This record gives sequence, C-alpha cells and structure tokens, in this order.
Amino acid sequence: MIISASISHAEGDTWWSGNIELDSLAAFQRVQINDPVSVELGGEIFSLIVDSKTIDRSGVGKPKFTVALVSPTAMLASPRTLPLEYVWNDPVYAQDAAEEAAGQAIQWDLVNWQITGGLLQFSGAYAIDVINSIAKAAGGKVETLPDGTLHVRPAFPVSVPDWDTATVDQVLTDTSDNLSCTEAHTSKIVVDKVLVRGYSASDSGFLSVEVNPYCGQATWYAGDAVPLLVFTGRNVSSVEALASAGYIVCSGQIHQNVVEQKLVFTNKNYATLDKPATSLEYAQWIGNSLGSLTLEDDGLTVTASNSGVAIALVRYTIRATAYTWYSPPSSTTAAIETISISSTGVVTMTMGMSTVPVVAYFRATTDYSLGIGEIFCQRGEGLHRGADISEPLLTSTEAKLARGRAELDSNSLLQTVSITCIHRPGFLLGQLVEVHDGLMGQSWRGKITSISHSASGAKLTTTLELQRNGQPAP
Repeated sequence: MIISASISHAEGDTWWSGNIELDSLAAFQRVQINDPVSVELGGEIFSLIVDSKTIDRSGVGKPKFTVALVSPTAMLASPRTLPLEYVWNDPVYAQDAAEEAAGQAIQWDLVNWQITGGLLQFSGAYAIDVINSIAKAAGGKVETLPDGTLHVRPAFPVSVPDWDTATVDQVLTDTSDNLSCTEAHTSKIVVDKVLVRGYSASDSGFLSVEVNPYCGQATWYAGDAVPLLVFTGRNVSSVEALASAGYIVCSGQIHQNVVEQKLVFTNKNYATLDKPATSLEYAQWIGNSLGSLTLEDDGLTVTASNSGVAIALVRYTIRATAYTWYSPPSSTTAAIETISISSTGVVTMTMGMSTVPVVAYFRATTDYSLGIGEIFCQRGEGLHRGADISEPLLTSTEAKLARGRAELDSNSLLQTVSITCIHRPGFLLGQLVEVHDGLMGQSWRGKITSISHSASGAKLTTTLELQRNGQPAP
C-alpha cells in the first residue's frame, strides 16, 4: 500500500519524476530498479519506472520505505542507455529522425519540416539529446505525457498575443479550486524583433584593418603616408576613421585580390573565412571530403554538404577599401621598422629602439539587409531587436517562423505565478489556464510551466507554476 506520493514535471525536464512511500518491507522488496509502475492519483494514471530505492532507519519508528520514480522515457538517456552515432545522410523529416532516434512513436505537435541530408549528425550522443536538439531548433519542447508517450510541442502552443481570445484548456476559481497564490516580480527584457537564419553565421558587421601587403613597400619614415586596407562585412554601410596622431583618410579605391586559406571543419558542416569573400574561386579537400562547399550570404561562412572532421583548401576573392594613415612626423629621420594594428584599433609603430603607440579608431555603421536563408520575425513596431538566431537545421521558412515566434513569446512581458489548488486530472505543460483569484483582483490567463501533484492520505493537491501576461485578461 502507498502511504504518500508526489510526482512533478516542469518545462526543461523531459519526464515526470516523483516518489512514493510504501507501508511494508515486503512491498518494498518486490519492487526492482526499472520495474514498470502505474500510479493513480485522483483518477489519473501515470506510467512510470523505478529509478531508485531508499530505506531510512534514522527515525524512532519503523523504517521509511521510499521508491523514486521517473517516466519510461528516461530509458533514452544516461545511465540507462549508451551514447551512439546518429547520422542522416539523406533528407529527413524532423519527426522521422526523432522517432528513429527514440525507437518509438512520438506525439508530434511541432512543425514537421524536411532537414537537408548531412546536417543531422551526432557523435557520442544519447537518443534524448538528439530529440531535444531537433525540437529546440524550431522552438519546441520535449516532454512526457502521463501515459509515458514522448510529446514534442511548441514552447508556446498558443502565442502570447492570442491568450486573451483563445479557448482555454483549464479554468481555476477561488470558490472550488484555488488554495493559495503567490506572485513575484520577474525582470524581463522584452524582444519584439528577431532575425532567424538557416546557417551558423559569423558576424556580418565584420570590420578589420591591416597595412596593405600588396603595395610593394615594407619601410616607411616618420611623416610618410602608410597605405591601409579596410575589410567590411556585408551589412557595413560606412566606416569612420580617426587617429590620435597623424590622420587617416579614405581614398575610396577598391582593392580586389584572391587569397588562400585552409578551412578546418570540426565535426560540423560549416567553417569561417578569415575575411569576407565575394566568391569562392577554388576548393579542394585535403583528406576527408564533406561534399560541395557553399559561400553563405554573410560572406564569411562556408557550409559543406555534410558534417564531419575535415580540412579544405579554398581560394576566394576579397575586396577592401583603401585608406591612408599619414603618420606623425619626427625630429629624426628614423625609419618606421614595423607597423601593427590590434583588434582594438591600436596602431603600434617601431622606429629603431622606440615604440610609438597610436590609437586608430575605426567605427562601422551597419544597415542590415536580409540575405538568402534569413527572415525577420517581428511584432508591432519591432523596436527591441533580440540576438540573431543561427541554426543550420532550419532548412524551411515554416521552421524558421516557428523558432522566431517561440523566441518572441519567451521574451514577452511574462510574470511567474505559483498556485496550489485542489487536484484535478488533465493538467499538462503548455496548457492555457484562466484563473479567477483575489490576489490579482480579476481574471487572468497564463501558460503552465510546472506541475506537481502531492498525495498524503485522503489529501490530494496540485501546485502549478504559470507564466501570465503582463496585463491581466479582462
């Protein structure tokens, strides 16, 4: 017989977990690790397995027999399974790949998009990690239903702006359900615009400066004009250049050259060029081949058809704008032996035994334009842009939109509320709940992010954590 039981599930966890206390040693001994267990709480049945067993003899009374439980989906993770290699060389739909990794059917309520062959490759990964990676790419959550079925759903099944008008899944009232309600202030940075791209991009605001290596001159003197090359990313619209000694001017001349680089792929399908390229002129694999190479729209990212560990020799065309630094004059005619420019814009020139630092300030202005494989997701005026999302698995517009919507929803003005109520069956993560509670003064709506059931004798309660909108529903 069970003396007490508690079971809970929260977003970020993949399965239910809990404990039951048994009343006898005989019952405790019959239960073995990984045994299937069905627990009924208030008419709702939870399919679980035994995670661990504990005997506590520290009290003055009889020993306490506790059994820890988890959902059977825990069998897809360490330590109950071994890490494996997962490779899909051919195009595959997200749900098909996830179910193949799980070895079982999944209730899939997330967008189901086709992923390009070769992008899905996992080395030494557990099945549950593969499923989580696929779902997370499109803004999804992986959880377990009470009957033990894996469930993949959007992080917000109902988008936050639609909460006030959508049909709710549950209604809780002061008169029949709510026992307590607690709300704490949650600081939040609201995001209403986000860029989503289907590849792992480098910084498109790229800016670098170097002494022109093609000018045919290696030695300058104080007061000489030193030629510089300024390299910019795709979205840099203008560059301002200042110096603490001497002065810098832009000639406007464009230099174009072909350079060579060894690109290293470290179990990924993308690598980054040293400088922005306008085109790839030549590519050759040294050893392993990952297929064809593509220069992405940021001019810095090169993607291969497949993931893996490999090296590619590439030649690519670079473009730079010519600037000239008129170095400060000196009382001597000593030659400038070396000139170096750091990533922070400090120019150092060495004249004989003397090192003279100069701060050269280059400031880039960016004016973003969408490239191939990129979309903006925006609500309202889009004045608060969040961090860009670069995810190679997002190979369809529908999947990018799903990820963007999840990002905007999760960065809405949401408050966390904890409610303890009389137990009722049917609560699930992600459900939309309408609450009538005196703490708020009126009805409000929120999404369930955590569920905890507790049973002791005849007393059966549920504690929910919900995210509610910043403004209560009318």
